[in-house]
Amino acid sequence: MTKMTKMNEIQFNEYLSLPNIAHFITNNETGYPHSVPVWYEFVDGCFYVFAPANSAKVRNLKRNPKLTLSIASEDQPYRYVTVSGKAEFINGDYQDQLVSIASRYEGVPGGEEIVAEFQAQSEIVLIALKPSNRLVTFSSKD
Repeated sequence: MTKMTKMNEIQFNEYLSLPNIAHFITNNETGYPHSVPVWYEFVDGCFYVFAPANSAKVRNLKRNPKLTLSIASEDQPYRYVTVSGKAEFINGDYQDQLVSIASRYEGVPGGEEIVAEFQAQSEIVLIALKPSNRLVTFSSKD
């Protein structure tokens, strides 16, 4: 039997330090959910994601800044975190943050290369989400 329990703060922070994929959920122009997988970084209570400035997810946020991130593990014990709030676009020099996010998933040289590839194709924006609501759960076997 599987028992669902809530993560404590330590488990929450440890889980978010893992390079799991987040599902970035906005509302499209017709009001339906638009969900795409993204890389993220969690720093000082805030989630950071980068995206091409001309992407659907960025257009959706400009129209309606409400954002939900859902981060689920693929292995047991199954764990997930769902957070929501109003997203903000970060201004200024955030190159180091872009590389930091990509490096979580691809390693340092790989992260730098991927960011450079993205930037060669499109302007990249940095999106921040300081959650106003969160649901944190994991399952454990009895």
